[in-house]
Amino acid sequence: MSDWAEFDPETGNYAFSEDSSNEAAIPAQTPAGYDKRVHGAIPDRVILYPPLIVILFQFSPVLLVPVLFFGVWLFGYRQGVTGTTPGKRHAGTRLTKIGTGEAPGGAVGMLRLLVPNLIVVVTGGFGAVYVIIDYLWLLWDDDNQRLTDKMFKTQVVVSTH
Repeated sequence: MSDWAEFDPETGNYAFSEDSSNEAAIPAQTPAGYDKRVHGAIPDRVILYPPLIVILFQFSPVLLVPVLFFGVWLFGYRQGVTGTTPGKRHAGTRLTKIGTGEAPGGAVGMLRLLVPNLIVVVTGGFGAVYVIIDYLWLLWDDDNQRLTDKMFKTQVVVSTH
């Protein structure tokens, strides 16, 4: 980047401007609509919920821990690092950080997954109202974002690769 000065004859001063021609442009991204997001969420739920249901009916807490860790890794950390889950790849969408167009990172992915669930646990189940509003929010949001997406400055977009 280089700075250049332009003379303003009215004030008699030079105004400095940045030459941003060397900066990489952030590609335009199309927010994924509700239908695409649901289309991506269904396979993800099919991957995680059947093992959880079987484990809960077997009352096996020993197996519950690895399945939960797998879910947090796949749908939290890995989604944050790669921007995708199996369902998102199937639906042709990906998770991005607003302003960069890149995957948001593992920590943001995990927080994005865990915060709504922690709200439910901490409030003794009353936080389920937040989760319902969170998933419905993108129906009327101009940027098709959940409240949790807004919180972590993320957005699910239509994938270009």
